[in-house]
Amino acid sequence: MRSHLSSSLLCGAILLFSAFGTRAQPSWQLLGLGDRSINCILADDTTMVLAGTDKGMSVYWNKSWYDFSIRLPVASILRLSSSVIFVGAGNGTLSDAVYIGVNIINGPPFYALRFQQYFLEPTAMACNNTLAIPRLYAGGRNTVSVGMIGSDTLYPLQLLKFPPYAFGVENPKCADLFMFGGTALYAGGYDRGVMAGPGSLLRLSADSLQTIRRLDVSALAQGAFTGGPGIQQLLVIGTRDTGVLLFEPVGQTWTAIPSPNRLPVNDLMIIPGSGVPSLIIAAFDSGVYINNGLIQTWSEVGNIPALPQCITPRGTITGGMLTGALLAGTAKGVYLYTVPTGIRERASPLNAAQQAEPIVCMRGEVRLSLPKGFYGGRADIAVYTVSGRLYKRVAVSPEAPSFRLEAEGLYYYRCIVGKKTALSGIIVNVQ
Repeated sequence: MRSHLSSSLLCGAILLFSAFGTRAQPSWQLLGLGDRSINCILADDTTMVLAGTDKGMSVYWNKSWYDFSIRLPVASILRLSSSVIFVGAGNGTLSDAVYIGVNIINGPPFYALRFQQYFLEPTAMACNNTLAIPRLYAGGRNTVSVGMIGSDTLYPLQLLKFPPYAFGVENPKCADLFMFGGTALYAGGYDRGVMAGPGSLLRLSADSLQTIRRLDVSALAQGAFTGGPGIQQLLVIGTRDTGVLLFEPVGQTWTAIPSPNRLPVNDLMIIPGSGVPSLIIAAFDSGVYINNGLIQTWSEVGNIPALPQCITPRGTITGGMLTGALLAGTAKGVYLYTVPTGIRERASPLNAAQQAEPIVCMRGEVRLSLPKGFYGGRADIAVYTVSGRLYKRVAVSPEAPSFRLEAEGLYYYRCIVGKKTALSGIIVNVQ
């Protein structure tokens, strides 16, 4: 279960490395906590990272990690405001609870945690901030509860009506809670048992959660994708058994994107686009992959050394980069996708290019439109895979630059005229 972020993420041309021409391509680098299994991460700025682990909660600040006093496993972290967070801690003890953290400490770990409401195995949380009095939703085994939120207090949690054994029988888990459109609560879960029963996707109506579909749901998000008359907001559902599903709530339509090698989805996140399909970044046992909902092919983002269990952006993705901004919580620590010269704080691109809207091409035919100031001479185009490997290099006329891609998938290109970068961006090749 990951923490939910309300930050605005820029798609534009999503470049996975600071500058295509640099010597060092980005890779996954250990940020720390290599002796712990990471359950969730909250990182809504670039200076601080909160990680929920199997041994408690830790904060990364000024290139060091600091532990909180809580020693229960932490499975969910949710931000309420700039100074208040909620923490779901416990794995079946009398100390299991939703804790509140208030930023009143001048230095690490910054937040003072205090017990709020008992709740057995709080593995997922979501908040509705659109009401006059905000509501916190907490999910556990076969249960979801709701409580009103004061300025720094969570009032008693009340059980919502719940379908029998919606998340299984043997070892049920609420994997995720998500506010679709900011107002509609969806809940998803699955059975972790050996003889697992079916999980469910649920939606809240009044005070009752109702079954939408029987699925082993592992993660929920929202994105804009093509469908019907144009771009539509869809619920993105990661599952343990069906890959990734795109669900349109009004028309009740479903689109399936199979996982690589049919692996279960551990977590997913969305990078929204402006007038173009969103990008889906998903964590599987074999690594972190990217897809835009138009194609069946997933492209791997680097080669992460440990099994990724949760993923999140580190602050807002700006400048069209994932480098230095994509975090993964793994079975052996927190990893940052960055250049391999050591962990660095985020910086501007070394050689910033003019970044175009993503190009969707059919059957490999790619046509670019360069700024008129770059006409004349020769244009050199380099095309890279998501992992940063050079796929091909071509020389074209700047007045009519075009080339062909042989394989379906996601690619990143850079066009240089003379010694200046004229254009760069992402290409989605649909066969």
